[in-house]
Amino acid sequence: MGIILLALSITLVFAQDPCLHHGTLLEPHRSSQFQPEPTDHLQCDNGLQAGWYTFDNNDEMPTSCVTQYHCGTHFPLWMQGSHPSQADGIVHRKACSNIYGSSSQSCCDFSLDIQVKNCGSFYVYYLQTVPACAMAYCAGNKKVCNVGGLPSVGGSCPDLYPKMTSLPVLKNPEVTPTKEVRFPCRINYPVGQPDVGFKVTWTVDGKALKKNATHPLEMILTGDSRTAYLDAMKLQGHLGKELKCVVSSFHPSRGPSISSDSLSSNGYWCGIRMNPDRINVDEGGPEKTVKVESTIPIPCKSLFPDDCKLTVNLKGLRNPADASLSGCHLDLKLDNVTGLYSTFFKVKATRDFIKDHNHIHEVGFKPILDFTHPMWKNYTATPITIGTTDKDHGHCLPWGDPHFSGFDYKKNYNVYEVGDFVLYKFQNQKRPFEVQLRTWPCGSYHPCICAITAREGNDIVEVDMCEKRAGVVEAPSVSYPSGHPLEGTTVSRDKTGKKFYINFPSGARLEVKTYISGGRTHKERLPVMNVDIQAPPDDFGGSEGLCGNWNGLPGDAFRGGDGRTYTLNKIADFARSWALPTGSSMFYQIPKYEQHLAPKFEYCSCKQGAVDCTKVGNGAINPSKAKDGSVISGKNKHPRRSVRSYTDHYPDRDIVMDPRMVARRLKRNADASFPTPSGITESQAQDSCKHSIMTSSLYNQCHHTGILNDIMGGCVEDIKYSDSAEVFRLASMNAFDSACHNELAKDPSNIQYINGDPVLKSSVFGCPNQCSLNGDCISGRCHCNHGYISDDCSIQVGIPPQIHRIRGDGNCDIRSRPCRQANVIVDNIMDSANLSCRVTPVDLSKGRPVDSGPAVTYRGEFLSFLEVQCPIPESNVMKGLSVKGFKISVTSDGHHYSHDALFIVADGYCMKCTSAGACTHNPNSCFIDGMCQRSGDQNSKGEVCDPSISTNDWTPSKTVQEVDHFTAAFTGCRCPYNINLFDCACCQNGGCQCGEVQSNQCTDCNNMELCGTNPGLFPPPTL
Repeated sequence: MGIILLALSITLVFAQDPCLHHGTLLEPHRSSQFQPEPTDHLQCDNGLQAGWYTFDNNDEMPTSCVTQYHCGTHFPLWMQGSHPSQADGIVHRKACSNIYGSSSQSCCDFSLDIQVKNCGSFYVYYLQTVPACAMAYCAGNKKVCNVGGLPSVGGSCPDLYPKMTSLPVLKNPEVTPTKEVRFPCRINYPVGQPDVGFKVTWTVDGKALKKNATHPLEMILTGDSRTAYLDAMKLQGHLGKELKCVVSSFHPSRGPSISSDSLSSNGYWCGIRMNPDRINVDEGGPEKTVKVESTIPIPCKSLFPDDCKLTVNLKGLRNPADASLSGCHLDLKLDNVTGLYSTFFKVKATRDFIKDHNHIHEVGFKPILDFTHPMWKNYTATPITIGTTDKDHGHCLPWGDPHFSGFDYKKNYNVYEVGDFVLYKFQNQKRPFEVQLRTWPCGSYHPCICAITAREGNDIVEVDMCEKRAGVVEAPSVSYPSGHPLEGTTVSRDKTGKKFYINFPSGARLEVKTYISGGRTHKERLPVMNVDIQAPPDDFGGSEGLCGNWNGLPGDAFRGGDGRTYTLNKIADFARSWALPTGSSMFYQIPKYEQHLAPKFEYCSCKQGAVDCTKVGNGAINPSKAKDGSVISGKNKHPRRSVRSYTDHYPDRDIVMDPRMVARRLKRNADASFPTPSGITESQAQDSCKHSIMTSSLYNQCHHTGILNDIMGGCVEDIKYSDSAEVFRLASMNAFDSACHNELAKDPSNIQYINGDPVLKSSVFGCPNQCSLNGDCISGRCHCNHGYISDDCSIQVGIPPQIHRIRGDGNCDIRSRPCRQANVIVDNIMDSANLSCRVTPVDLSKGRPVDSGPAVTYRGEFLSFLEVQCPIPESNVMKGLSVKGFKISVTSDGHHYSHDALFIVADGYCMKCTSAGACTHNPNSCFIDGMCQRSGDQNSKGEVCDPSISTNDWTPSKTVQEVDHFTAAFTGCRCPYNINLFDCACCQNGGCQCGEVQSNQCTDCNNMELCGTNPGLFPPPTL
């Protein structure tokens, strides 16, 4: 039964004769003689349903090759093979197309299976749908009029509508004299032609711009009108899209219903455009600039330029820590020439010091809500795409006496040289960066690091604790030698006062760890530094110095300052190649300020909520920075080496290192070997080092790495030269923690994001200074043993602080300093709410200090683990007194005070005092009218201080004459640059003091350039 039904169904299918049942394709332009013009709409059969068809006028498909651009299409299809007879019935053929043009070998590069049947007076074809445009079947070979034309008597082809030979042109928007904005659509058709009309419509992203809900916005041009205008206000709600004008032609005598195919113009994108709209930045590469511009003029009628701006707010990055932008609020300012609003912003891959892989971000924008022009209301700019490429940072660790773990060569190498050296330098005209260190003879063993100075751009920071005199305890001193406010660099210290952090704008970071070593006998107090350097990816391939070459190739790490590459057994020569000649380092010579190095942009972390803009230290976020502690303000920090600056900062600035002490200690640095004099063998040293490092606070988190082996070599060397397992024990443990911390900080799993900023988890930091070996480290916090307190368990409970000295040897000359603060070098102190200074005024007139008033307690400022700054009341020295003393004692807990130390304020012109308070008058001075004068000082009357005649009055002198027309005396008058000094020239005849340029000269106030031009007459300024 099933077979019978199948046969019946087949019979039914073939019962429909295609000669009787077929469709007809009426398009006359399928003729093989018709070649379309460039503006013609090309024929395409991609919408043709498969089936039986005849052609217009029973035209036949050509049976020979038809080349491209015939039959009204690009790729015409012709039939391969002859037409059948009636007796042949339905036959199979191929429809072929020439795809490769003149290079085609067969003219049948593409084919479709078709069928054909002879119906007697015509042929019927079974045609398939073509796969793509523009491809169509050919039929016939008679002459056909162009598109839009009809054949007439005599074979001529009159136009059915005006023939447009080129596409319409949408021109840039223009502003009319009435401050309206419009888009011109220009139709390129000759003028002076009769019966010509054009219909113009508009599309945005291919959709018709409508006049109302149902009708498109349409304009009719007749006569010689060839330009249609669109009011830009019609684009309200359609910004961020591409505008086109669409034109069809017609003969007005026939009406617009008989019109040509529509031709579309070029497109014009309307809105706020980002160029480029897709960028990629990497952590070692430069910033990229994105231009932001409105493509439509917005006339501004305000008289105030600031009113003519369009503000665009960024919505924020998905992960704002990955990229930094120069602004999160973009003010597009009006260009009065073009009428366009534009601005730009810069994008930089954030130097985040985390191995967090590459990321793609979309930067979105918030809707415009408050701009005055209604067309822009609620418009949201198109997002841009930012790709960030992750790059690793560099790490260098000099520690101990000193040992190095370099950028590329991580195993231990030692630098046993004394002097100033280039530690790390990256030369770049836009960002010069350099770190220099100073080593000194450290007790009876190898040199130690005692000072570093670091520069980026115009910022210079120095940390110095070099022992300049034997037996004199030094505390770390932070200074900003450049003498101007830091431009993006931040300096801070931890709670213990032993660590100092320097964070430069590029992301370069220095961690300086300071401590005191007791030496082999535990009786010395030797200052030592460890330095931890993190270098931003920018410096890869361009850094040099003792930290080694950084290019990822450990084999050429030791490239010297002389250009040579050294081997590991020539480290001493490598080190000496980076030694700086005496007096040439930044410890002596300060690079001049260069304006082009000043920050030009602020970079912002554009978050979903608040916007965080910081100095151009941006483009860098170090997750460790969040826990750096107290910022060390640069306020009132004058240049340390400016000897004429009247400041209480750096009271030890005039003290230089005693060369005799250095020479004596260098003689003690003899070669060492195992066993040491006390009997320590190399094996015992290795065991001791391994045990010490395995008890460091971060060992459990990095025991699986090679850091232990990297640190071991330096630790064993320390024991060999110090003959002690204890002297550098903390140094090696802290060095292990530094290297471990650097590795842990790279791991994204150790990062938590707080308000969008990456912050390291507390467990990554370990405990400060290994809890001074006086406590246990638990979850990153020190739990001190009984009898010890402070963050690092270094303070003994119940033991008062011990003052070693006051900077400046306790003497302060009011002529060179304000003397309103005393820097006390003191042991056993900590940063606490009870840190105080007790100051008692004393009378020194009897040759010894005698209390002369009640003690006053002031809040002390904690500078480091060895230094407290104490306020000093006004002394009235220079106002009738020539000397005043103060006893100072210090407490951390408010109960246990140190012993008293004497601080003396004196007028150096008249008094000389010992540290014990015994003061004597300078016999070569006068005390006149409550003021000290040096012998030979003159007043404006030509009188002099002559102690041989009187120490209390001015002495008339006939030998005193005017120096020149404007200068009455070399000295004796108040200085304009420092009202506390009275050693500048006295002027006459309306002259003006030259000031610091030539303090002993006056000149014509209108010709100050004459200052210093007569060195033969005027002595050089006193330094």
